[in-house]
Amino acid sequence: MECYACSNEAARQCRRCARVYCELHGGDLCAECLSPASSLPSFNLYRGSLLALLIGTAVAIWLLVRPPGGDSGGQVIISEVTPTSIVTAVVSTETPVSLTPQATRTPGARTTPTPDATATPAAPAVTEYVVQSGDNLYGIAELFAPPGIAFPDYAVDIAEANGLGDISTAIINPGDVLVLP
Repeated sequence: MECYACSNEAARQCRRCARVYCELHGGDLCAECLSPASSLPSFNLYRGSLLALLIGTAVAIWLLVRPPGGDSGGQVIISEVTPTSIVTAVVSTETPVSLTPQATRTPGARTTPTPDATATPAAPAVTEYVVQSGDNLYGIAELFAPPGIAFPDYAVDIAEANGLGDISTAIINPGDVLVLP
């Protein structure tokens, strides 16, 4: 058999392309497979990548022009935001609830917010709590702390609202009624 590139006797066969070649035209692979041009992807791969990029671009432009989620009948709807179109928050007030020793001690049982129809700010609601056996200020504060307030800070607020002084020396007994600010 002859080498694919010259008329010398072929000594090897390329593992990649199965060409036969002599010692002058390759090592483990033939000279054609070792050339840098053979390591490039095929033209069809480039063409397929370009086609995928063009399709992706077309879909992206289509989604920008006509976003998903509804058909506007071919009309472009542009809404303008004005100060009167912004929805205002409804002010809610809490109804004072007195918890007795028999009541459950869950935060949901203390108050129920209700929307105020006139949306006028009212005086903050006061909740009372009857101290039960085993209670301490930190435990009560942890149960009833409003959102955004850490329970140690709320425990200090409870102590101040009830005239208990320093929280570390405050003494509460079962049956005491505490005002929860």
